[in-house]
Amino acid sequence: MRRANPPTTTRPANHRVVRKDVTRPRHDPPTLFDLDLPERPEGTYLTSVYQLERVPATTEGLHDAVDQRYLRKHDFTVEERLVAGAPALLVHGTVPRQRADWCDVLASLTGEMIDLGFSSGGAALLVAVDDHVYALAYGTVGRHMVDLDLANTGFGIGFAVRSLAPDEIKQVRRRVFGTTGRVDRNMVPGGQHIRMYGIDKWGEIVGQVCGRTFNPNLTVCRSTRKATPVEGSDALRIHLGVEPENLLADLREINRVCKQEAPFEDLEFITQIRPIPSRDPRLSEVEGRLDALLASPDPDEVGLAVPGRVLGEIERIRSYKLRVPKSGLSTARLSELTLADILTQTGGVPEGERWASLCNGRITLCADTRGEEEIGSTAASRWITAQLPHGTSQLLLHEGGWYEIGDRHREFLRAEIEQILAVPASIALPAWTADLTDEAEYNIHAAAVCGLTLLDRRLLRTSQHHRGIEACDLLGPNDELIHVKRAKGSSALSHLFAQGEVSVDALRYEADARKALVEMVRQQPTARLIDADFRPRKVIYAIALGSGKPLTVHSLFTFAQVALYRAMKSLRNEGVEVEVVGIPSA
Repeated sequence: MRRANPPTTTRPANHRVVRKDVTRPRHDPPTLFDLDLPERPEGTYLTSVYQLERVPATTEGLHDAVDQRYLRKHDFTVEERLVAGAPALLVHGTVPRQRADWCDVLASLTGEMIDLGFSSGGAALLVAVDDHVYALAYGTVGRHMVDLDLANTGFGIGFAVRSLAPDEIKQVRRRVFGTTGRVDRNMVPGGQHIRMYGIDKWGEIVGQVCGRTFNPNLTVCRSTRKATPVEGSDALRIHLGVEPENLLADLREINRVCKQEAPFEDLEFITQIRPIPSRDPRLSEVEGRLDALLASPDPDEVGLAVPGRVLGEIERIRSYKLRVPKSGLSTARLSELTLADILTQTGGVPEGERWASLCNGRITLCADTRGEEEIGSTAASRWITAQLPHGTSQLLLHEGGWYEIGDRHREFLRAEIEQILAVPASIALPAWTADLTDEAEYNIHAAAVCGLTLLDRRLLRTSQHHRGIEACDLLGPNDELIHVKRAKGSSALSHLFAQGEVSVDALRYEADARKALVEMVRQQPTARLIDADFRPRKVIYAIALGSGKPLTVHSLFTFAQVALYRAMKSLRNEGVEVEVVGIPSA
């Protein structure tokens, strides 16, 4: 039957409103299924299945789980059905396009007018199985008929890590945690052990993993008597039974595996950093607590971190402009940006609106001290990092997104960071006294006291870095690259660690960078000479934490620990020693 106005359930009062762009659905790249099974196994069909959360396993709940705006826009058909007695909702239709956009291209190239159109068809079947709701997507537009903000983002991955043979992984997609824009996809059609993909287990988020599983309780394995390909991501892509009873049996078996089976030891790390979907009910409570903390003068749980997209410009920044709506304050112009600057603004925002004001606020980067030469801007919220507990979970805010951090991840990081901090200091830097107001004054003082070469704010301009980068703040007696940072909160250290990586990469692989450094050092008052074929062998991160806090694993945010661990691993892979030195306060 056709239902023109599907009923909706009442949303909770603290429901988070999330903007959805229904005109530009997401696109999934191809996978390896065609290589695995060129023909459809008898009695099955390759299906993308989502498990939906916070959706009642009732007919009314199924209606609430479809994307009503998308359905109304394209006038799709919505029909209530039963699948082996289970409540189901069938949505289907086509999206016609009267004229393809490439018609104009061909007309321009050939002078021949072409007027061709096409239609994209699809369907979604939502099924309530026991206490769970599943959405099965078919065709080009099937999955866009479902409100995927309700999808359990750990579902497909959760089944994969409990089912796939770790030594036959055929495809992996991962994203570097702590930076933006970098996504790696690796394919090995014959399969290989997960270890061979070189995944940084504690610094990357695995968003997709593909391989094979043999489970005789699944229809496809009974049909073929062979292992079947599985793709796990937010969704699960697998051959499911096409008979009603077989479909329900397959969904129940998949749910059993997710609930009762333990992840394979070599794949468990994939579950340790998971993004939290924007409509997760925990976020309303957590963001409410964050909103209250933003009125505090110095909250331990909140820090400042440079967004990944800004790291490439960090050397050019000479000032910042900070605007926070509803703060009652005019735009602030700052030579340095600290968490205290942001909290000064949010303190004047009405209760319950502080976090939203940061999301709408802007931090503008400027290449001059007067704030006239703007480089770009980002949402103020992307600079805030926070680590808040929720029940037994630890939730981490990074660049506007929330992540759940597993216990093993935190334990591993603590052990690694403790080892890094335990290395004895090879250089004793002077205390940061109260009369040294900024990093520039401290670096001048340290250079004079310890006989170091001062290179602070002197830029190496190369063909790869025409805007310039800092080789280091101080050059040690044995050519150590010393990077200095004073940070009120440890999360502000992210760009310091990245700075060390960028400097080493340039000096190892760019001849003009080495030449520029040799000339720069020669021109300093110390008149030192370094080898024209200089290669970095040691990087020292010298850190002073605010309020005289000692530099320990407990004084570093999780994100700062991840950034340090990644920098250490990257530099050691280049044969460069890494040392972290705490600068005492006096």
